[in-house]
Amino acid sequence: MIEELVARGEIGGRTVQIVASGEVECATYPIPRPGSGQVLVRSRLTAISPGTEMTLYGRAATNVYLHRRWDSELRLFREGGATLDYPVTFGYRASGEVVESRADGLAAGTRVCGSWRHTEYTLRDASLAESQLPAELTHSDGVDLGQMGPICLNAVAFAEDRLAGSPVVVFGAGVIGLITAQVARAGGAAEVHVVDRLRGRLATAAELGFRAVEASAATDVAYELKRALGAEAVPVAFECSGSTFALHEAIRTVRRRGLVVAVGFYQGEARGLLLGDEFHHNGVQICSAQIGNVHPAWDLAALRRRTLELATSGRLSLGGLPRLTMPVEHVREAFAALRRPEEVLQVALSYD
Repeated sequence: MIEELVARGEIGGRTVQIVASGEVECATYPIPRPGSGQVLVRSRLTAISPGTEMTLYGRAATNVYLHRRWDSELRLFREGGATLDYPVTFGYRASGEVVESRADGLAAGTRVCGSWRHTEYTLRDASLAESQLPAELTHSDGVDLGQMGPICLNAVAFAEDRLAGSPVVVFGAGVIGLITAQVARAGGAAEVHVVDRLRGRLATAAELGFRAVEASAATDVAYELKRALGAEAVPVAFECSGSTFALHEAIRTVRRRGLVVAVGFYQGEARGLLLGDEFHHNGVQICSAQIGNVHPAWDLAALRRRTLELATSGRLSLGGLPRLTMPVEHVREAFAALRRPEEVLQVALSYD
């Protein structure tokens, strides 16, 4: 797998990978040369996904691709082998600049953003011209323009016309939750309540103008919200934490025949999800809004354009969200920092 990535020029220079022990390391690979119609991009920043990428990390890594085989024809996971082999390279939040070009419309020095691995150098094709980073945005903004923003816009798209003039609830004040909450507000939600158990993250949500709701062990979140807003007030809740306990609470929070948009990447069996309770009695709908299944009214390019519009208009804060930045050589410390969610919201890797 690594040899194929090197041969295709998808990775080069300092590159993050996870080895069979579950440890993360920074390896070095040959720098690729662009062919006709290609550009060589040097990363400036790549940001670690605190959700999906952490499922690949550690001895007890839970990502299904490490344990079962994905049958792309039948779209089924099957027993008998893994989809991914070690070492695993990964990443999808990146921003950099063109350092060598053999493609029209992309001169050396052009700042670009997109979805590529945690690698210092990568080859892209001429379609990257659609992902140029505007002068008013930084590379810290850029790491979330290509994929993270579209993930959240896609999630909100599944709410369709239910947001306008109504309160909505977002479970999880991580990066996905905070961006989703902003997109929901821009989409017409009357007010956005953001639920989390970590006070530091709730403080960030409050700074962004959202109603922060602490999910303490002693608090019945759905009860408190319904008592304050009304049983039929919340048409949509977004579950962005990846916790099946939170997914159950989102089901309890929406009104009868309400919608829960499942944005998180759920691991293992669904502990705490009681489908005989409110889901059954209130006729609640649950839909998966993963970016691999873009809403039929959109495509990825349109989601990226809309993310850019919101960011440049000031309605969407990306790089302004709290972020710890570390040199790529310190990737072990970077992943260790993400084990402290009460202190660290997200981590970016620098290639300067």
